[in-house]
Amino acid sequence: MHAKNGVVVSTGGFENNPQMQQDYLHIHKLTPLGTLYNRGDGVKMVQSVGAKMWHMSNYESLGIIPSYVIAEEEGTRGRQIGGWKNVKSGSVIAVANDGSRFMKEDAKFRHGHIYDHGEYNMPHAFDNAWLVFDQKQYQKFVEEKESGKLRYNKLFDKMINATSVSELADKMNVPAKNLTATINQFNEFAKNGKDLEFGRATDSMDEISTNKLYALKLAPAVLNTQGGAEHNEKAEILNNNDQPIPHLYSAGEMGGMCVNRYQGGGNLAECLIFGKIAGEQAAKMKSDTQEVKLENAVPSVNDLIAGDKIDNIELGPDQYVGSTEAGIGGRIVVRVTYKDKKIKNVEVLENHETEGIGAVAIQKLPDEIVKANSTEIDAVSGASTTTRAVEEAVNKAIKKAK
Repeated sequence: MHAKNGVVVSTGGFENNPQMQQDYLHIHKLTPLGTLYNRGDGVKMVQSVGAKMWHMSNYESLGIIPSYVIAEEEGTRGRQIGGWKNVKSGSVIAVANDGSRFMKEDAKFRHGHIYDHGEYNMPHAFDNAWLVFDQKQYQKFVEEKESGKLRYNKLFDKMINATSVSELADKMNVPAKNLTATINQFNEFAKNGKDLEFGRATDSMDEISTNKLYALKLAPAVLNTQGGAEHNEKAEILNNNDQPIPHLYSAGEMGGMCVNRYQGGGNLAECLIFGKIAGEQAAKMKSDTQEVKLENAVPSVNDLIAGDKIDNIELGPDQYVGSTEAGIGGRIVVRVTYKDKKIKNVEVLENHETEGIGAVAIQKLPDEIVKANSTEIDAVSGASTTTRAVEEAVNKAIKKAK
């Protein structure tokens, strides 16, 4: 394709590119909390035309404790579970590769950053980090399950246990001597009511009994990266001489403005503000526009083009099309089979909903609507906007029935 006036790069970060994580974040591997598909493609593209990079070492996180989630299988998103008291209060500690504590487990959530000698920094991303706790703490998780309030359904499947510190250390692959010293020191802090190492709150510490011990594997997590191409106030991407690269713009987290830590709401503001600026700048007619004839330039499948051609959707007997722009990702198009005042079938032909949230709802909603023979159904948890949008599209299709 040939863009006459401008190209806007808004591809997000590189939180799912292990090589870029190692190169720019000095980290072996991070578990994504958001989309699985931000792989730094935009960074590579702008580098190929001489763009200047900035803020490549800055990233944000969340977690069950600051910047750590429960370890998941390869290619699986981490679960963000905020406010889970039992993973950071009681007879429980977080230990790193060498079996020692490495953070204030009850630190306040600041996108993963914790207080560090006058600054808020991200805890180091250890490859072999664990939550270690005793039978008393284990029983708290049992009580959560029995009351239907367990925050993570696979919790018990992922635990390991042992009847001694040395046995647990062996299963965790950490030095038994260090883990023993760590537990003894923590118990001394809990007994005296003061955490001399990290300043954990007194009422959050309980001595760890070593008669029966448990451990849960943790993984350092990433919400989003900030690094990418530097741009100016006009959203123009700059080259290494700080000059705008003609016709090239950026918006969002692909080159975010946050330098060393995140300002609350900053990325959302960038998406809105620089999205508008970049769009306006790219749309302006340019005096150096080149007329280029391209043959077979448009791909055979392009949802930005084909998605507008609703009239081309094939319809069978008693089938009707409805659409809405009210989805989280924009357009949702449905084909509804409707006869004798009964909804026979609902097919979602186009959607751009968020992976893991709205996309899950898209799979469930058609069956629920058919089963109820109504669009007045309960919203899928966490996807109320998607639910309402699908209902609206189905209602528009039904109105076309004679």
